[in-house]
Amino acid sequence: GFIMKKLTGFVPLHMIFSPLDRKKMFPDKGYNFLVHVARNLATAFHKLHEAGLVVGDVNEGNILINANGLVSFIDCDSFQVKNDTGYFFCEVGVPRYTPPELLARQSFDNVVRTTNTDSFSLAILIFQLLFLGRHPFAGRNKSAMDIDEETAIKLHEFAYSLSPKKKKLLPPNDSFDINNLTQPLIDNFHRSFETEERPLPADWVKALDGFLTEMATCSESRLHSYPAKMKECPWCFFKRTRGIMYFLDDTYLKANSVLNDIEQFVNGFKIEKLELKKWNGAFTDPAVTANPISGDWQKRRAIHWGVMTAIFAGTVVCLFTTPAVYAIVGAVALIAFYKFGTIAKDIKKERERLQVYYTQYAANLQKLVNEYNNPPDVQLYARGLYKLDQLVSTFRRLPEEGDKMKKLMEERIYNDNLGDYLRQFDIHTHAIHSFGPAKKTLLLNAGIRNASDISLIHSRKIPGIGPKNMQVLLDWQRQMASGFVYIPDTGKLSTGLLQVVTDLEALRLKLEHGIRLEYQSLTYMKQNITNRASVLENQIRDAVSKSTQAQLDMASFSRFSRFI
Repeated sequence: GFIMKKLTGFVPLHMIFSPLDRKKMFPDKGYNFLVHVARNLATAFHKLHEAGLVVGDVNEGNILINANGLVSFIDCDSFQVKNDTGYFFCEVGVPRYTPPELLARQSFDNVVRTTNTDSFSLAILIFQLLFLGRHPFAGRNKSAMDIDEETAIKLHEFAYSLSPKKKKLLPPNDSFDINNLTQPLIDNFHRSFETEERPLPADWVKALDGFLTEMATCSESRLHSYPAKMKECPWCFFKRTRGIMYFLDDTYLKANSVLNDIEQFVNGFKIEKLELKKWNGAFTDPAVTANPISGDWQKRRAIHWGVMTAIFAGTVVCLFTTPAVYAIVGAVALIAFYKFGTIAKDIKKERERLQVYYTQYAANLQKLVNEYNNPPDVQLYARGLYKLDQLVSTFRRLPEEGDKMKKLMEERIYNDNLGDYLRQFDIHTHAIHSFGPAKKTLLLNAGIRNASDISLIHSRKIPGIGPKNMQVLLDWQRQMASGFVYIPDTGKLSTGLLQVVTDLEALRLKLEHGIRLEYQSLTYMKQNITNRASVLENQIRDAVSKSTQAQLDMASFSRFSRFI
């Protein structure tokens, strides 16, 4: 295998034949761009021929371009290649790009193609670029015979020819006049289509370079570049006199604006991020001192030590005056009173009580500090801020959304017009390459009756109509569409623009309502969080005092009762 370059940003050449496709793909490109692409296309053929290659199967689907006008070829496995032992033939081709000497053979098998046969195909592509998709062998038929493109090619019936011979084909109505080109370009087209001594790709490069230097730009639209020798902009002329738009910009899609004062509205709903300080104060209160031991405990301690002293003294006396057993009994009594006397039990209970109070106060303090440092509504507030920011961003993008809605409306009307035009080409009565009565019957049975219906071919599985046949049908549809000129329906446009304005106004009101609600919710939430923080701060200070008090009381009682 091998690594193939990925053609990112490239589109098929035929995409720039249609004014709507041009606007969608390359909205800032005018007529001079088409000339520039033609010039680069000729250069590409020149380079291939220098390398000993013949393209052979030349058509608008096998050539891709990008926004810079750079040209790339695909499906290059059909190129004719010659080595020391012979030819690897190009045995495929599209009739409408095939020179008459090859069409006369009825087959491409073992046919040696030349740079001269390539030059014919190149000339057709250049013609289509300069004449906005028109084919040089499609025009108004003055004769009684049926002349399709293939027949016209065989008869050398160049529809735009300026030769004085008796012509069977004339240029289609509302097409660009060949007289508007420079003389070298006019001569090249006549040599390409009426003789077999065709200009080389290098000749086209030279002629197109000269044409590019003679371009003027219309004051009405930057897309309207045209030959400087013309007295007026032809694209404005077509638009003014015939309603035809060969280059689409947005100047004819003006609508009453409902998007005034967007920034002024947005600026009224700014909320700063919530900045909350953490509790970094002490967890003890230095102003708090231990409560004094109660008089009752003082009295009980005195009694306790009095009893202890009496037992101790009696034990000592018994030790020296009575049998030892009495001294032992006294010692046991002393220990028992110390360990298990009533006061000992009460002290234990008091210590436990003080410990419980301290634990409760400390736990409450920690809970308050945790809530203060991590308010539960902060995450909800952050989500609200994000939602408000998204609403505001969407609101700011309303002008872009309006442009998008207008373009979709324009595309719908354009496609409706194109569909109406294509419906006149009935599949049953028009010749389609490689489609005989049997295949046409399959199409008719599937509801594909005219050139407009071909757009449905991908959504319908038709037995016997595979990918290759589908491509032939799409090529035929493009061929039929090449005669379409876009005359905007002003009534539909006005209705469409009015609907865009209505929809945009509804969207604006919905967003404004959402922004107001979210702003009010955030304001209320922020106030609650701030107020709660203030309350918590006071509660924490109180809890610190109580916790400190409990801790000091517990320590003080522990010292007081240490030897009891």
